[in-house]
Amino acid sequence: MDSKKEQAISPKEFVKNIIKGATFGSVFDPDMTEEKVKATPEFSTQQVINHVTGKEQLSEQEMEELKRAAKYNRFI
Repeated sequence: MDSKKEQAISPKEFVKNIIKGATFGSVFDPDMTEEKVKATPEFSTQQVINHVTGKEQLSEQEMEELKRAAKYNRFI
């Protein structure tokens, strides 16, 4: 058995996590509104590789935009 005690989550937190999982990437996801999708810039593969390898750092805002772009591109 695991020596660490696993902490049980409350029913409220459980339902919150289920709703979050069900709406992630769906039409109910606030990141997937048409306005946000149109305002999200496209990132080249080279930009992503440069960020991952440490050659170029993306700002926090650019990281959020990259996550949104990846989420959108996964469902088109």
